[in-house]
Amino acid sequence: MHHRIRNKFSDLANHDAAAGIMMLLFTIIALAYQNSPYAYDYRTWLETRAGLVFGSFELIKPLLLWINDGIITIFFFSIGLELKHEFMEGQLANKKNILLPAAAALGGMLFPALIFTLFNFGDPYIMRGWAIPTATDTAFSVGILLLLGKRVPSSLKIFLLSLAIFDDVGAIVVIALFYTSQLSSLALAGAGIAIVILALLNYFHINRKSIYWVVGLFLWFSILKSGVHATLAGIITAFFIPLKKNNGEPLVQEIFERLRAWIALLILPLFVFANAGIDLHGIDLSMVCSNVSLGILLGLFVGKQLGVFGCALLCIKLGLAPMPQGANARQLYGVCILTGIGFTMSMFIDGLAYSGSDIFNYADSLAILLGSLISGVVGYLFLRFFAGNAAQNQPTEAAQSVDPTSAVATQSEVTAPTTATAITTASKADSNGDTLAQNTCGAKIETT
Repeated sequence: MHHRIRNKFSDLANHDAAAGIMMLLFTIIALAYQNSPYAYDYRTWLETRAGLVFGSFELIKPLLLWINDGIITIFFFSIGLELKHEFMEGQLANKKNILLPAAAALGGMLFPALIFTLFNFGDPYIMRGWAIPTATDTAFSVGILLLLGKRVPSSLKIFLLSLAIFDDVGAIVVIALFYTSQLSSLALAGAGIAIVILALLNYFHINRKSIYWVVGLFLWFSILKSGVHATLAGIITAFFIPLKKNNGEPLVQEIFERLRAWIALLILPLFVFANAGIDLHGIDLSMVCSNVSLGILLGLFVGKQLGVFGCALLCIKLGLAPMPQGANARQLYGVCILTGIGFTMSMFIDGLAYSGSDIFNYADSLAILLGSLISGVVGYLFLRFFAGNAAQNQPTEAAQSVDPTSAVATQSEVTAPTTATAITTASKADSNGDTLAQNTCGAKIETT
């Protein structure tokens, strides 16, 4: 009986929609908490200072910063694993599969940033948030696609997951280049030493996970003190973990499986709970309709869908890439609407841009929630009622000309619960109703 309950819990934690459902639940809890008589307790808890003291050394931070600078690094670590696998062995290892999602992701960053700039150009402080509407929350967008089942072709699920890879790359570059404070040369030197050690561990095929955790923790501390955002330590550490053990068994799969439930059921919900508590009492219509709010809201809902769809359609019309197999332009557009769900990633960048300030009376956070909510609802309704059924669509001539092995990974090739797993499962979804695998995954960097 105990074993059966544990298996049920494991199945629930590893379900593709688990992270999205938990984040939605904790968003509601945070909003209710912040707008209840217990709001003071909520804010006090987030501002509680905690940390480490060892002699004259102190590392003391509010709980909110421990969550946003520390715990969320584990989530970025999983993103790093995903990026490695996809570019080395996964869907994006084949150059034919890169152009369409890459161009769409680029458009999905440029257009929202342009809309935000149009509303806020001339105010240097507000312009620090130009990147807020450029991000996509993959967990939520994929979760909505799962609710639509056979109405969405599996090729579009692959497209969204591939687009998310490049969206993550863009977010990492933006954070590194534009949200870095004054740099400490000593701390950067420490980070450089940690990176060299990681590279040596990878070169000599060291498989001990504990060593990577220790060096990764030192790298996180060094980057934290350097002025660069500490979450980059998770990405960098993931890049150097070998894909497989010396005996050929998958190492990344083992690490991912241990992290998957923690990310879905604890890390992301905790991040949402700490950042989604918006004081609705302090918001008036003038702030909701302010330039910063309109820049974020319209950037997410209008800019994302226009940028992603426009660049994707341009590639298709120019013959640079085929339309996703079995899909039509309306279905492609519906998926592009869902990319406007910025939510957690937008909140994360908002915190970096404005340092958690309530100078806008939380109107910026509310704009993120509204833009994400509208994108999710409209995208779902459009795909549900106006885009047609995937089962009625026949593969286009262009799609048929594509080698199917370049679009879908076979089951025998999948050695880790990565986006490649999601791609394989997605290819089966239209025929047997299987769900899409989690979009947080493992990969490799070494070339040896």
